[in-house]
Amino acid sequence: MASLRTRLIVLPTAVLLLGLIATIGFSVWLGRLRVQAETASGMRLATVLVRAELAAVADEARSGPVFGRLVAALPSVRHVDLVIMPAPDLLPFGEALFLKGDAATVPRFFVRLLASPSAAVSFPIRRAGNVYGSVILMPNPLDEMREIWGELRFLAALLAALALIITAILVALVHVSLAPIGDLAEALDQLEHGRFDIALAPIRVRELRRIGARFDSLARSLGRLRDDNHRLIDKLMSLQEEERKELAHELHDAFGPALFAIRADVAGIVRALRESPPPLPAIAERARAIAGLTDGIQGVTTRLLERLRPLVLDELGLEAALDQVFAAWQDRYPALQCTLAIEPGAIGRVDERLALALYRAVQEGLTNVVRHAGARAVRIELRTDGAQAGGGRLLELTIADDGRGFAPEQRFGFGLLGIAERVRALGGRIETGRAAEGGALLRLTLPLAPAKEAPEDMTCKPPSC
Repeated sequence: MASLRTRLIVLPTAVLLLGLIATIGFSVWLGRLRVQAETASGMRLATVLVRAELAAVADEARSGPVFGRLVAALPSVRHVDLVIMPAPDLLPFGEALFLKGDAATVPRFFVRLLASPSAAVSFPIRRAGNVYGSVILMPNPLDEMREIWGELRFLAALLAALALIITAILVALVHVSLAPIGDLAEALDQLEHGRFDIALAPIRVRELRRIGARFDSLARSLGRLRDDNHRLIDKLMSLQEEERKELAHELHDAFGPALFAIRADVAGIVRALRESPPPLPAIAERARAIAGLTDGIQGVTTRLLERLRPLVLDELGLEAALDQVFAAWQDRYPALQCTLAIEPGAIGRVDERLALALYRAVQEGLTNVVRHAGARAVRIELRTDGAQAGGGRLLELTIADDGRGFAPEQRFGFGLLGIAERVRALGGRIETGRAAEGGALLRLTLPLAPAKEAPEDMTCKPPSC
């Protein structure tokens, strides 16, 4: 798997190389056309000059050296070789005279790339009705190829140098641009090992600046969550110990003496029954004492059970339990105007965990209003809020007051942390803000699922399973 750095360097470099090859190939194609045009032009010019000179020779009546005159008179033409081929009876073995031509050194492969089919042209040499031989024109584009070869080598060297410079600049830019990603990766490693106090240096890359800011915010949030979790765990452990201590005190201080007194009264009744006749007033008095002690034990038991588990939820349901809570708070704090608005049919039969979470949230919300808000009125609404993605409804609990509201950057206390954990476990969300009345706003949004009732045959059937 190639790294991003490698891809950002290799891909543009490959494009540069392809562009270099395409440019050289296009230059070779243009060079081929150029050779063809230059060769054709040279052949036309040489043809005109040779014909004119041969016509002048043919019109001469005097005798003289024909070949020497032609060698002296015929000019040199670029891209054309002039060869005088005497008649066989004029020179030994019919040797040819090379008159004009170009010599150039060009690589053979380059000559094959630029070469195009061409044919030599022959003109007879006549004088006074005699044929002395012929002048042959042969295309020779080697000098043009030499020029093109030099130009192409310079162009290739220039393009290669530019490609190297661009690649070097690209490597430097990629290194600088990806440096923040390396910093982010290192910071994430530290975050994975539990270091939430890290802070990234300001990132100067616009596309990564927002990621860096979000990372810093995430690190701070995780740090706060870790601290809150530690505090919550410590608080839960201390609360657990306090609950155990209070239960032990209640059992020792209330149940112990009451049970001892009941046992003493029962022993007194037993002794009184042995008398003849039995003293009925004394027995009745002891029975009334036992009844009073029993009522006291029952009150303590109810109070302890209410602290451990609100039985009113199981006995009356969520709506009646909330009405009871509101009535109790209204009686306890008559100056606080409490309003409870429950949408008809919004609750029905709800899941036990959901009902307990809503009940505790209302209790905690009312407690915070009384302790911290300094409010004169509090309003609690419970309603359904459309449908969620899975098809089920959402239940929304809103607690709003007209008090001081939440302070900026205020952190949750243990009560709200406990509510937030309940909401998280139920797949909901919790929001805080400013209410329309000007005070604090606490909103819980929870998926509403009906309470599961076991069928008569006690068999688990989809989708309950």
